[in-house]
Amino acid sequence: MTVLTKKSSPGSCIISEGDHGFSRDTGSVVVPADKIYEANTVLGQVTANKTFVKYDPDAEDGSETVAAILIYPATEGTSDRALLRRHAQVIASELVWFDGATPAQKTTGHTELETLGIIAR
Repeated sequence: MTVLTKKSSPGSCIISEGDHGFSRDTGSVVVPADKIYEANTVLGQVTANKTFVKYDPDAEDGSETVAAILIYPATEGTSDRALLRRHAQVIASELVWFDGATPAQKTTGHTELETLGIIAR
């Protein structure tokens, strides 16, 4: 039997957001070499340079706290990308987490999203 894997499409996690782009910002996203961040990836923000990277609860550079959700995919390097930052509802199962994220870490991430005004349902 063929197994099909659904890839996240841009913004497919968004249930609702504020009018006139209120929920969105643009931010500098840094993707490591040979990596791609899928749409709907949960991001943290590095305190020192304000760039966004994949959320990592074990980090100690600011990215251990959820700061945004990447709306469109991003490839290797640094580029400005559209980010969901506030006042929105998202589909929890559509969010893309770091490799090996446990249910408890995702629950913590959902709580941190709530502090941004983003509710994961």
